[in-house]
Amino acid sequence: MTIGIAAYGKGSVAAIQTAVSAAELCGRGAIGGFAVLAVIEADGSVAYRTTQNGGISSLDIPEEWFRAPCAAVISSGPDRPEPLTQFLVGRAGSGLVTGHRLPNSVSADGVSVNNAVLEKLAGGEAPQGSVDTVLAQDPEIDAGLIAVTIDGRLGTGNSGRVLRRGDLGQAHREEGGCGFSLLHNSIFAATGTCQALAEILGELAWQELTGIPAGHAIIRLEAPVTVEAAARDRVHIDLNGRIVALQSADPRVCAARRLGTAVYLSTEVWQEGQPVGFAETELVARLADGLAHPHGLPVQRSMMMRRSHVTA
Repeated sequence: MTIGIAAYGKGSVAAIQTAVSAAELCGRGAIGGFAVLAVIEADGSVAYRTTQNGGISSLDIPEEWFRAPCAAVISSGPDRPEPLTQFLVGRAGSGLVTGHRLPNSVSADGVSVNNAVLEKLAGGEAPQGSVDTVLAQDPEIDAGLIAVTIDGRLGTGNSGRVLRRGDLGQAHREEGGCGFSLLHNSIFAATGTCQALAEILGELAWQELTGIPAGHAIIRLEAPVTVEAAARDRVHIDLNGRIVALQSADPRVCAARRLGTAVYLSTEVWQEGQPVGFAETELVARLADGLAHPHGLPVQRSMMMRRSHVTA
């Protein structure tokens, strides 16, 4: 499995949803297929949403989940063995264990490593110590693990086998009653190294947890907008990151009647009459009669913007 994230604190579901969506936008590889999202609800119980195809944006996430005290996700390519919940385990009143590669791998004692960590959490052991102990017992197992507890603690680590890979990304941050941990592999992006991608995803998760602006943002086409001829390409967004108008220096885009690129790579992004960034991914839309219409799943109607400046 390609990416795993766990978070605790206000905004934990939004944090992991945004980070995985950004991975689907920026990354190429085993991403955008199966996804498992789990939360610890207010009463301490564990609840799941799963999909085999379409990634995290295809999940129907209840509104009340966005107030959950902690959450976790795992996602990769499509069509993985059922039940999908074997890859992300949880226990009521205790916590959740996700990860990447194969967190459901069974060690020599016949117990999957994610369940072994979960048992330790249920017994009162700290998440970091639990992860370290389980992975140290079988360093050649193909697994990385992330544990989060209902009282707001995290543990994360990779086995010795996984640490030898050259395609790893990792991000972790905790402060002020909130935190997240992220592991990924086999996701490649034009943003640079695998670790550079992890740092971008981590900034976006941290923004959802704390409100501290990230260097990137996801912007969305939620309704048809005009595509006007102009001297240069521009995307115009509102204060909520919704695309409200497009301008193109290519007259063929304005006159097109097809599914195609509505926003070109590196296009300027403007907000409230001021430049705020550049398109780091492209946007495909259904073009007709001078309008760009949303197409596909939410992630297909979104794009990544790199901010030209960030003010905390």
